[in-house]
Amino acid sequence: MARVDAARRAMERVRSGCEPVLDLLEQAPAGAVPKFSYLTGGYTLDTEYRPDAWATFQWTGFLAGRLWLVARHFGDDRVAAAAGKLTRTVADRLRQRPPGFSAAGSDLFYAVCLGSRCVEDTALVEAGLDAVDRYAENFDPPLGIFFQVPGVNRAVIDTGLNLLPFYWSAGFRPGGARIAVDHNTNLLRYGIVRPDGSTYQAIEFDLASGEPARRWNMQGYSDESTWARGQSWALHNYVNVYEASGDPHFLDVARRVCRWYVENLPADSVPFYDFADPAAPGVPRDSCSATIAANALLRLARLDPESAAWARSAGEAIVDELLANYLSPGGVLLHSSWGRLPPEKAGAGISRFPLEDVMPYGNYWIVEALYRRLHDDWGLLSLSPEKRTV
Repeated sequence: MARVDAARRAMERVRSGCEPVLDLLEQAPAGAVPKFSYLTGGYTLDTEYRPDAWATFQWTGFLAGRLWLVARHFGDDRVAAAAGKLTRTVADRLRQRPPGFSAAGSDLFYAVCLGSRCVEDTALVEAGLDAVDRYAENFDPPLGIFFQVPGVNRAVIDTGLNLLPFYWSAGFRPGGARIAVDHNTNLLRYGIVRPDGSTYQAIEFDLASGEPARRWNMQGYSDESTWARGQSWALHNYVNVYEASGDPHFLDVARRVCRWYVENLPADSVPFYDFADPAAPGVPRDSCSATIAANALLRLARLDPESAAWARSAGEAIVDELLANYLSPGGVLLHSSWGRLPPEKAGAGISRFPLEDVMPYGNYWIVEALYRRLHDDWGLLSLSPEKRTV
């Protein structure tokens, strides 16, 4: 009961913190979207939706998903209307042409796909399926993977979070998840997960041979260390593909990456930005990694009886710590880090290492963790392959 009470209070803080962005959206002209600030967790208005580059990406889907879950929890029509306004902007753009940045897949899922479940809108489903078709054009058939950006030679573990629309589409089309399953199968074959269950963040390919040229961490301490958020993306990714496919091979991978994460956490359950930086504890934490991992662990506990006890215990402990020491009065998840980005990214203002930042993903996933704690029915977020109609 204490955990439920803490989650209810936290969700009320999140709802209170929605007020400024609701005001912003209600006054915004059609097509404008809020742009996320890594410094504050707040938003300013951008004139148009920009899904084609990291430097200008607004992380619209994570805001829309946060609003959809808050609206569903409270039965709040005002929040739902704001989420719907964002969702229509994303759907109208992504159904027209492929996005230039793979993270637009998260916009598609958390705005359009999740929104279609919340409002049961046939037109939104049709727009989502059109957008999935456009997004699928970014898949690289010769290598069988999604690149982080079309036309480059780099695949990243992060991309797993952007494949959710394919799992959603499988509820309406046989074989809709095939691209996502193939991507994950091939990333494993190319060595993204190490034998001990830890992960690399990225694989660079020799496009002539189709073989990996190197495996490394763009944001971690070193190429052979384990970047905390990269590991949490692996938890999220392989729990996702197991839930969607039921393939026991993916369950084995999900267990291994989840076990590695839990067994290497510090005593307070929130990792430093990298698991191997010798300067810890004098380096940033990554609460964002923790909340992504918490959701994956809680889901694994439901999906896999063999993992239920340890995965649920670890996931709940992470959420307890985040609610006690990392959530602002307005429901913003504090104390995260981009990690050690390369100079060209840091120069673009994306990373200020070792200063902390606020992550758009963390702000979404803490709300998902609260929703899972407060609701026994997780069907709204399900990736299982049963057909979903409206």
